[in-house]
Amino acid sequence: MTRFIYDKRVRDIFWQVVLLGSLAATIYFVVNNASQNMVNAGIASGFDFLWRTSGIDVPFVLTNYTGNSNILALLWVGVVNTLVITAVSVVAATLLGFVVGVARLSKNKLLSGLAGAYIEFVRNIPLLFFVLFWYFGVIAALPGPRQSISIFSVAFLNNRGLIVPAANEGSALKVAAIFVLLAFIVQLGIAVWAKRRRDATGAIFPTWATGLGLLVVLPIIAFGIATALTPWDIPALRGFNFRGGFVLVPEFVALFAALTTYTAAFIAEIVRGGIQSVVKGQWEAAFALGLRPNRALSLVVIPQAMRVMIPPMTSQYLNVLKNSSFGAAIAFPELVSVFVGSALNNTGQAIEIIAITLAIYLAIGLAVSGFMNWYNAKTALVTR
Repeated sequence: MTRFIYDKRVRDIFWQVVLLGSLAATIYFVVNNASQNMVNAGIASGFDFLWRTSGIDVPFVLTNYTGNSNILALLWVGVVNTLVITAVSVVAATLLGFVVGVARLSKNKLLSGLAGAYIEFVRNIPLLFFVLFWYFGVIAALPGPRQSISIFSVAFLNNRGLIVPAANEGSALKVAAIFVLLAFIVQLGIAVWAKRRRDATGAIFPTWATGLGLLVVLPIIAFGIATALTPWDIPALRGFNFRGGFVLVPEFVALFAALTTYTAAFIAEIVRGGIQSVVKGQWEAAFALGLRPNRALSLVVIPQAMRVMIPPMTSQYLNVLKNSSFGAAIAFPELVSVFVGSALNNTGQAIEIIAITLAIYLAIGLAVSGFMNWYNAKTALVTR
């Protein structure tokens, strides 16, 4: 008996069992207490409400949802809208953050000063202010439909949102997307084969050249041809408003602009820190090979800096996902707005709705974190 007590492995297992049991008991107590209180208060419980007719109109829908759909379909609308606004904001914020971060390190004092002022201004302002500023101060101040800002005469921006062309028939675009997916798989196979070949023989295969062709040139050609073959519904001004096309509501445009400009400031600092983490000798070696500063930056410094940037960048991407809930402040129909707001008011089942919402955010966040951790492990420097 004494031998087991002083065995480190036994003690570790014992305390883990105690911790797990305590956690299970706490969860059971909370759930049981909440259920009992709901019964005493006469509040319905369970998840049957998901199949009730919602009767809620949503102004921005990317699914087949209508007011006659059930609440489960309403939940899916919120999930899709959250994923879309998060994805486009992450891409735009990353591009803007890289530009501002590199500009922050420029030898041009005016350029670096402007980049620094932007970063310091944005980082010291609450995100809610940005959301309200873009919605009430910028989008609402745009001209009406008759004085819309034209973007190459195919898209139009006004105080009712951004009106863009819509495809009448998308078969050509689907074929192009399949080509791009196949190209990605082929390039992945080439990269794996080239690595094994290099490890076995030392011969280097130019995967960057095949990647340029398969992941850049091919998508441009495929989608260019598909765009030419697809019949488009071009928006046109008729009467007091535009007809045709697809309308990105002002709430979407304002939230996208707020998330992008806000997150870009933090990403810019990550980019600056990542670039400065690369030792000076790498710059000197690149210049000794005859590379110009921009080529040395893109070919030598950035690839090494990415190893430092990826972990904090993951946190910023997760912040974009969570900060998309600020759309509720301007009535953009994302997950919190349509489910925790509208659906909860209609059904009154707060615990189930909040639990489902938390579970969805947790699942999406873990998926994003898992993918970024996998990518970080693939790009990490292998040392002995």
